[in-house]
Amino acid sequence: MSKNIMVVDDSFTTRKMLSFLLKGEGFNVVSAENGIDALEKLTFSDIDVIITDLNMPQMDGLELINSLKKNPDYKDIPVIMLTTACEDSDKQKGIEAGASLYLIKPISQDVLIKEVKKFLG
Repeated sequence: MSKNIMVVDDSFTTRKMLSFLLKGEGFNVVSAENGIDALEKLTFSDIDVIITDLNMPQMDGLELINSLKKNPDYKDIPVIMLTTACEDSDKQKGIEAGASLYLIKPISQDVLIKEVKKFLG
C-alpha cells in the first residue's frame, strides 16, 4: 500500500517539484499552499508524513506544527520542515515546535527521499 505525503509550501514550483519527485518514488502526494490549506485537507486525507516550508502567508510552518501537535488525530504525524531559513534560531524554533526533522533548501533528492522513508519505517 502506498504512503501519503503532504507537501505544504507557498511556492507552486516547489510543490510541483516535490510532488513529481515523491510520486516518482511511488508515494501519493497531497499539496497545500499554506498551513490553513493543509489543515483543511488533513480532514479528508490520511497522511503519513508532512513536508512543510517555514515561511508562508496566512499560516506559517511553525503555526501549522503547533496546530498539529494540539490535535490528537494529527499529533503523531512526522513533520519535516524543508526551508531556506538556515539560521540556528530558525532551526531551534522548528524543532521546539515539534518538527521531526529540519532540512535546508536546496536539498538533494536522494537525501530527501531517504529521510522521508525513515519516517515510514
